Amino acid sequence: MKSLQNVVNEAMTWQEQPPVTASAYSQARYKLKHTAFIELNQDAVVQTQYSDGDYLRFWGFRVLAIDGSRITLPDNQAMREEFGTIAWANGLMPRPRCCTMY
Repeated sequence: MKSLQNVVNEAMTWQEQPPVTASAYSQARYKLKHTAFIELNQDAVVQTQYSDGDYLRFWGFRVLAIDGSRITLPDNQAMREEFGTIAWANGLMPRPRCCTMY
């Protein structure tokens, strides 16, 4: 795995932009609304892949797989209230489950 700063530097190089700090990247990422990813998924995946009905089927059914994981969220009061907490090595943290469907 690469450090966040290395990933940010590579991304800026690809986009021909001046480098930014890892902190600036994290602060900008924190401002993203979760609904942006829902809308991007709807447009990029659902409409593109499945709107024409041309996909492989198994016995007439579309086969989907779901993977569940725990994700790490920023540790603040709003996150704790929304998602609850679990015991972690250094205290309680918000660690909700997420599911990804393939």
